[in-house]
Amino acid sequence: MSGCFFTLALLCYFIGAFVWFTEKLRPAVRQNVVRRQTGGVRAGPERLAPRAAAREMDALAPVSGGKMPAQFQKIQVGKRIVVKHPVRGDLTVHVDGSILYSELMQQGRQGPWTPTGNAYPGFWLEGAILLLNWQNRLYLLDESTQLSDADIQRDFAPHARTFAQSDQTADVYFAYPPASWKMDDIGKFQVDSVEGQGIRFRPGATGRFIHASGDGGRALVVEDYEGGGGGEDTAWVGYIIQMEDVK
Repeated sequence: MSGCFFTLALLCYFIGAFVWFTEKLRPAVRQNVVRRQTGGVRAGPERLAPRAAAREMDALAPVSGGKMPAQFQKIQVGKRIVVKHPVRGDLTVHVDGSILYSELMQQGRQGPWTPTGNAYPGFWLEGAILLLNWQNRLYLLDESTQLSDADIQRDFAPHARTFAQSDQTADVYFAYPPASWKMDDIGKFQVDSVEGQGIRFRPGATGRFIHASGDGGRALVVEDYEGGGGGEDTAWVGYIIQMEDVK
């Protein structure tokens, strides 16, 4: 009789051990299933929260200006510089004013526009010439045409949309007097500061730009300002030059 009780107790022990082992194993099995379904471990709330906080900080980041790039700090308003024009040769011109632009970027397609931290200068030169630096490009722009919203929608906006839809990878060509152009860059900017005379921009003005290139080193720069009178919508035509062309 005691043997039967001993056998029954032993059987209950093994059943209890099996149930305990199964419960311990179940979370590991569930985690493996998640890995197979998602290709990795699913992030819990504690891992997502820092990312959400970072996005909120980006949205609240102030729009602040940068500093004049070092290679342009020697160009001073009120002084004269020598600029090598690709067609007209060396020009000794007075620096009437300067503009400092901040490059803006968008946090997602519907997100806010915030500064990238990159600042680029423009110099308003004697003779209605704009010397403009943007990224690794240096423009000497000596022809300008004021634009209306209708001009921009007709002549530039369709090509800019095509370029944007390709993530700026497509070869987009378009005609605008006096040449045919290849779209190089589009984006948004803010005017951080202005100094001197003859400046047609106000600090805080924001707008979109189009940069395009043509044969013979020709360049086209379009500035499309947002409402509020911060700047004049303008199409600039000129040339791409090198830093050594400015003395």
